[in-house]
Amino acid sequence: MKTEGNLKSILLMGILICLAIIAFKPTPELSLNSPPQSYITTEGETVVQLGENKIAIVDTRANSGLRGQIIVLEFDVEKKSFNQIGNFNYLNSFSNPTNITK
Repeated sequence: MKTEGNLKSILLMGILICLAIIAFKPTPELSLNSPPQSYITTEGETVVQLGENKIAIVDTRANSGLRGQIIVLEFDVEKKSFNQIGNFNYLNSFSNPTNITK
């Protein structure tokens, strides 16, 4: 009987230690400084950051003559302006997948 009482006390002591560890575990800190967005959406257009000094503007307006057009721009630090470095119409690739350039 004595060993059974010792076993129970050891088991209860282990449970108490586990509960103490859980109770005093540090809580994770939440940062209010969220990372900058990599895209901005307006009505019918989305601006996506592709990398440092590069963005893409995607036109998704239904009645736009440029619907499906993706324009890639690179920021020129010296001139403080954007230069167009490429464009692509993603709707054309859906309707005619053989014309996709590699």
